[in-house]
Amino acid sequence: MLRYKRITTPTLTDGAETITQILSCPKGRRYTIVSISTAPLADMYLRVYMNAEQIVDAASIIMTTAAPLLPMKVELGVGDVLKAGFYNNGAVTPAKQITIGYEDNT
Repeated sequence: MLRYKRITTPTLTDGAETITQILSCPKGRRYTIVSISTAPLADMYLRVYMNAEQIVDAASIIMTTAAPLLPMKVELGVGDVLKAGFYNNGAVTPAKQITIGYEDNT
């Protein structure tokens, strides 16, 4: 079953990375992350981490109305944690939203 989850980040500070947990995989579950999306923002770099490993570092400006999703295929097993957020290379910015699409493989 395909599901979606959205988070809202805290305020984004200039020259800093702001990361928030978006999904964790509990016992007895397996998830596959299939997409991630956010508004196209100048000077904002979307970053995604699985556990401690960075798996996405992309300028969010690439997500346009013609291609609003960044396709992914990332498997999460028991205990895995997915975190997402932004590196802000511009002025202080209010909170922004990030949405992931994932499949529950249980």
